[in-house]
Amino acid sequence: MASFRFQLLQLLLVLSQSWANNSGLNVQNNYRNMKVRLATNKAALADIQVLREGRVEVSFDFGASWGTICSTSWSMREANVVCRQLGLGYASKASQGTEHGDSRQHAWGMVGTLCRGTEQRLADCIRESHYPNLCNARNHNVSTVACVSHSADLEIGLADIERSARLEAVPMSRLTCAMEEHCVSADAYEIRRTNPHAARILLRFSVKASNVGTADVSPYANYKDWVWHQCHRHYHSMNVFATFDVYDLKYRKVAQGHKASFCLMDSECRPGVRQKYTCGNTTQGISVGCADTYTDVLDCQWVDVTRVPVNRRYILRVALNPEYKLGEISFENNGAECLLDYTGIQQTTRIFNCRRKPLWFKI
Repeated sequence: MASFRFQLLQLLLVLSQSWANNSGLNVQNNYRNMKVRLATNKAALADIQVLREGRVEVSFDFGASWGTICSTSWSMREANVVCRQLGLGYASKASQGTEHGDSRQHAWGMVGTLCRGTEQRLADCIRESHYPNLCNARNHNVSTVACVSHSADLEIGLADIERSARLEAVPMSRLTCAMEEHCVSADAYEIRRTNPHAARILLRFSVKASNVGTADVSPYANYKDWVWHQCHRHYHSMNVFATFDVYDLKYRKVAQGHKASFCLMDSECRPGVRQKYTCGNTTQGISVGCADTYTDVLDCQWVDVTRVPVNRRYILRVALNPEYKLGEISFENNGAECLLDYTGIQQTTRIFNCRRKPLWFKI
């Protein structure tokens, strides 16, 4: 049975690739004359003079014919480029679906689009190296965007990471909440079964997320979908707001990082800006000119380095909004990479030379 399923899957992939080739779709089309527009099947948007949301369409014959887009990874990066090219500001939404029409009515004209997000035109973006398996005859989704005139822009604080970094040995009996949120390495859960008081070595540090944009940071999920954390006694409006990872100098991960959920609020604001958001059940966010600082004393503000070899130099990488759930002006200031000299001793372990880095994207 398993062999039959595997053969059937191979046949479907071959047929999909054959269908794609026959339709003229590939990742090496000529993009020099590409034009871009938004379109929709929604009757409610039909009379709007300047459409700010819809399916993305491209033309390679000066507008004589138009096609939609299919891509393995259609994110806020690609959507930002579309909104920029059309003079519509920034992306507030990026998805692949049938909300504004499907590929049966509006056939794909381009596949495999991949942008960094800084490009001026969609034609400047690169393409996936191989034809995306997702773009087959069974998939009817098309790429869509929504554009806004103003957008948030998260910027990670560098000095806060360096200044606050410290090691702490904590027995697992004091990490109940953190372990519920998977903030320690996987081996800890096995060890806890036989030795519940064993200590974990935690590299703690603060993370400051400033909003330097032109619109407030607002959680992407409706407040009714926020997750209540019983241990912390508040709602987390974003399940993955930040990631913390440790790599060796060849970017091989050595410490199992974790995805940190956040309760978004205005921890501090620049002079003249009033704090608006609290860690409430309906009022979370980060105002323009304010920052949310998660200090090193809080649960999960760490990387579990218990099994990391000592007396070596590593790279600590911290990233905000790593899954592009929130629309931003830019993703170039969301990451930080720091050097980490890890000795296993508080007095001599240090984080230094932090540099701002863009979010990673798949090439």
